[in-house]
Amino acid sequence: MSNIRALVVQEFRLHSADTARDAAGIVSAFSRGIEPGVPLLTSIDDNRDVATVRALHPGEGTEDDPAERLALDPLVASWQPPRHYGPRITEHSESPSSYYRLAVTESGINSSPSDELTAGRRGGADVGRATPLGLLWIGSPLGTYAGLMVLVGDHDDPAGAMFAPRDWPLPLSRALGVRIYESQP
Repeated sequence: MSNIRALVVQEFRLHSADTARDAAGIVSAFSRGIEPGVPLLTSIDDNRDVATVRALHPGEGTEDDPAERLALDPLVASWQPPRHYGPRITEHSESPSSYYRLAVTESGINSSPSDELTAGRRGGADVGRATPLGLLWIGSPLGTYAGLMVLVGDHDDPAGAMFAPRDWPLPLSRALGVRIYESQP
């Protein structure tokens, strides 16, 4: 288990989907902290909606980098307030992932903060069928019991990524207010 103390999701809407590559370059240039940077993630519903995710360790501040915000501002139509999550699961492989998918919702009720998440080990029969992941971050929102964020990283080529859009229950997700983002090649 890593020493991640918080996960921060920043969602924003670009003026134009055509500027996503420029925004991704800015986000990459300002990547900071102990954890490897997660690239700009694009909504699978609307290419103008994008998100960033970062993990914070003790001593790292929660505030946005003003220089990054200033660089992104000409491309951004609107900003959502950053959402902070307490880590529930934060696992990663030794090598960085090449493809990411994020799901964020304010739906659902989480256990009280005093309840610990206890994850049992998989038995030997399940391990052979399991898909290896490069990264798994799951967080519960701080300050409320409703919501969840899940970030999954994969080592596969994004063109043949392990999660096709049809693999996520999109019609149900939209009705429940789940926003899904993925990295772009």
